[in-house]
Amino acid sequence: HGSFYRVSTHATLMIAGGERTGIPRGLVIEEPYDSLSFVPTMMALTGQMRAGQPVPVLWRRGFRPFPGRVIQELFSDAKVRPQPVATGGER
Repeated sequence: HGSFYRVSTHATLMIAGGERTGIPRGLVIEEPYDSLSFVPTMMALTGQMRAGQPVPVLWRRGFRPFPGRVIQELFSDAKVRPQPVATGGER
């Protein structure tokens, strides 16, 4: 800690899968990712990113692509596709 170098930001991320999440239970991610992958992955899991870009309602509000990679293995066998929760109707 005390540094912003990518190597010093490694941590363990555990996500509970299940039939309603579309994430297979017991999935093991073999490739290392760093903490910069957290936000883009959470945005993708909640349907707020498509093809690496924030959904249109978030783009209009100033969101831009986040640094880091989406953990694609979480989506490889997904039977449930995430639906956006931001609709643009709220103020």
